[in-house]
Amino acid sequence: MEADELAVNGYEHGWYQLAFERDLAQPITPLSFAGRALMAIRDPDTGPVRVFDAVCPHRGAHLAYGGRLAAPATVVCPFHGYRIGLGEVSHDGFCVRAYACLVHGGGVFVRLSDQAGPDFARGLRELGAGHTIIPGFEMTAGTTMEVVIENGFDNAHFRVVHGLMSLPGLVVRSGPFGELVAEGRFDIPWRGGPEGSGASGGRLQARYLGHAFSPGTFIAELDGDPPFRYRMMTTATPSGTDRTCTIRFTLMLPNAADGSPPGERFTRELLAYSRDGLELDRAIWNRLDPHHIPRLTSNDQAAVAFGEFCRGFRNGS
Repeated sequence: MEADELAVNGYEHGWYQLAFERDLAQPITPLSFAGRALMAIRDPDTGPVRVFDAVCPHRGAHLAYGGRLAAPATVVCPFHGYRIGLGEVSHDGFCVRAYACLVHGGGVFVRLSDQAGPDFARGLRELGAGHTIIPGFEMTAGTTMEVVIENGFDNAHFRVVHGLMSLPGLVVRSGPFGELVAEGRFDIPWRGGPEGSGASGGRLQARYLGHAFSPGTFIAELDGDPPFRYRMMTTATPSGTDRTCTIRFTLMLPNAADGSPPGERFTRELLAYSRDGLELDRAIWNRLDPHHIPRLTSNDQAAVAFGEFCRGFRNGS
């Protein structure tokens, strides 16, 4: 297998976000991961969202396009009308595999193998505790998901692309959920901040913690001067055999002392600010030379550690 193809299709371990919950408008919704046909089943009679393979084992029809839910726990194939069991063999002798699924904070996450890894479910619950989780936006990028998530470990790009006043000096370690953590400090230029904003000498400071739970799932914490006190989740999934991926962005904003959610205006402005930041990144990602062999420097140590972390999620690892 060529290196480019492996970069897109070489993963099956770990948790990945395949949709926002708001995308599941029908009882059967098509999903995909690196060209693998999947489907989300949202049966109002059985409760939670479940995810299955979507290829009919009989003749290969896509069950999410024209398939129909039927009792007990089957989908009627749109090609030949056989009942396909959801995780269990139907009386017609067919079934499709079920995958572990987590729906939390408006996101639909799927684990495509049984290999143990970072405890993303607990990490998402604990990092989101005391916060309002706001599903944001999605965009596509002409690069692999690893390049997108590596951004959180790319020490030098924060200053050049996003205008930080100094290198964050990222230090990498294992986190409490089995994830890979990058820790550093952001010195953020700030002009005309409101009184009491914490601005000093035209800059704000924030402690940065980035948590990678898989090659496509990342949560960043900023704990510093207002308004830089929030968390954000960036996920990426490969679109198919080409070097493209879908990026989804979610905010986690701290609730007020009385438990009330953040204001709508601040939420809108922060989502727009975050989208602008990702657009700056995407302008670089879409033009990266996929065949270039990197010449790394000492500033790339955190990114190198992320690359090693990703290798543990490949097929056959």
